[in-house]
Amino acid sequence: MASRTEVEARLRGYAHEYDHEFPSTTRVESRIIARIAITPRALEPNATKQRTWAFATSLVRELAIACVVLLLVGLLVVGVSKLRAVQQHNVPTIGVPGKSDVYFSALQFVSADEGWIALTKASVSLAGPTVLYQTADGGRSWQRQLTWDGPGPEQVRFSPDGRNGLVVGRGGVPLFRTADGGANWERLSLPPEASQVAQLYFVDAREGWVISYLNEATPGFAGVFHTTDGGLTWIQTARLDVNQVFSYGQRGGSLQGSLMFRDSSTGWFDGATYSGTDIPIVEPHLYATRDGGRSWSVQILPTTPAISLNSSNASISLPQFYNPLQGILVVTKFGGSGGSGGSGGPVLQGLYFYSTVDGGAHWTSPQALVLPGGVKFLRTLKVIDAGHWFILSDSAGIARTTDGGKHWTTIGDWPRADEHVSAIDFQDAETGWAEVIGAGTHPTLAIYRTTDGGAHWTRLSAPDIAR
Repeated sequence: MASRTEVEARLRGYAHEYDHEFPSTTRVESRIIARIAITPRALEPNATKQRTWAFATSLVRELAIACVVLLLVGLLVVGVSKLRAVQQHNVPTIGVPGKSDVYFSALQFVSADEGWIALTKASVSLAGPTVLYQTADGGRSWQRQLTWDGPGPEQVRFSPDGRNGLVVGRGGVPLFRTADGGANWERLSLPPEASQVAQLYFVDAREGWVISYLNEATPGFAGVFHTTDGGLTWIQTARLDVNQVFSYGQRGGSLQGSLMFRDSSTGWFDGATYSGTDIPIVEPHLYATRDGGRSWSVQILPTTPAISLNSSNASISLPQFYNPLQGILVVTKFGGSGGSGGSGGPVLQGLYFYSTVDGGAHWTSPQALVLPGGVKFLRTLKVIDAGHWFILSDSAGIARTTDGGKHWTTIGDWPRADEHVSAIDFQDAETGWAEVIGAGTHPTLAIYRTTDGGAHWTRLSAPDIAR
C-alpha cells in the first residue's frame, strides 16, 4: 500500500496536470456550466428509439465520468487542503419543493437611482437563460436589457454615468459591451491566443486583463493580455513562466486563485495554496504587480506570534480600496479538523483584516475582525470609507461598523425569519440594496432598499424572468 507521502505527491501531480489542462479549479463549475450552455441541445422528442437509447447510454457514460471527476476533485480538496474562501450568489437546488428555480446572479449600482441586476433560470444543467435588468428609479421598476443562454455573469461593470458597460461571463464567455447604457449590446471575443483562460478581471467598463496558458510546444507559460477599449482589442503584454513566477512555497507554479487590479498599473493575484508533508510552510502572501501585469513579485503579509498566520492556515481575500491609497484585505484562518475523531475538513478559527494607506505597498499587522454572533464565514464585505463597512455573514446576517471594524451592530429585525439575503451592495454609507429570497412552497425574489444605512428597509419587487 502506498504511503501517505506517496499519495500526497501523486495527488499534487494530478493537481498540477489538471491545472495546466483546465486552468482554474476555483471556477470548475463555471466552466462546465459555460460549456453546457453552448453545447447543442438533446435530441428532439420525435427521435427514433434507437437514437434515444444511444443518447441515454452516452449520457450515463458521461455522468459516470463526471462522478469520477468530482470524486477526484474532492480528494484533491481534502487530501491537498486547498484553502479558499469564495464569495458568490447562492445557487438553488433544482427541482426540490421550496427551492427557487430562479436566482439572483449579479447586483451593481452606479448611483442611488441607476443599477443592474441579473436573474438566472435554474435547470438541471444550471445553463440559464440569464437576463440582465436595468433600473433608473432605485429599483422600483426594471427593464429587460440583455438575455443569453448561460449561467450568471462573473462581472458586471458600468461607468459612473451608466453609459459604458460590460457583462463578463464565466471564463469570459460570453463577453458583452454597451456604449449607450444598455440600449444596444455587442458581443465580443477574448484574444484567440487565450484558449485556456485562467484569470480574467476588468477594473472598469473599459480596462481589463486576461491571464491564459499559451498553446506552445513548451508547456507552463502564460500570456498576459490587456484591453483598454472594453474588449474590442487585446494586446499581449507579457509571457510568464508560471513555475517561476507563481510558485512561492509550492512544488511548481499554478494559475489557480483570484485576480484583481486597483488601477492600470497595480494589481494582485491570490494564488492557490496547497499543504502537505513535503511542502514548506511559508508566510501568508500575495503576488503583486506594479506595471500592469508585465511582472510579478511575492508580497509577504506580516503576522504576529499570537495570530500566527501562514500558508497552511490562511485563506486570503483580495484587497478592497475605498480611495487610491487606502484599503483593507481580509484573511480567514483555518485549523485542525472537524468531525468525529478529527476526520472532517478545516475548522474556521478566526477572521482578520489588514489595512494599507499607501496603495497596498505596505500592510499593517492583522487585526481581529470580531462579528456579532461569533466567528462564521464572511460572505460579503463592502467597504465604503475608512469608517463605514457592511458585512453579510452566516452568523450576523447584515451588520455594519462606523469605526473601521472595531465595533459592529447587527442591522435591526430584518430580514424576516422566512427570508434569506443572498447579496448586498451599498452605494454610500446610507443607500444600499439587498437581494432576498422568500421561503415557501414557491419561493419569491425581492429587492430591498435602504436610505438610512440599514436602519429601515423598503421591499421592492424583483422582475419576473418569465415575462
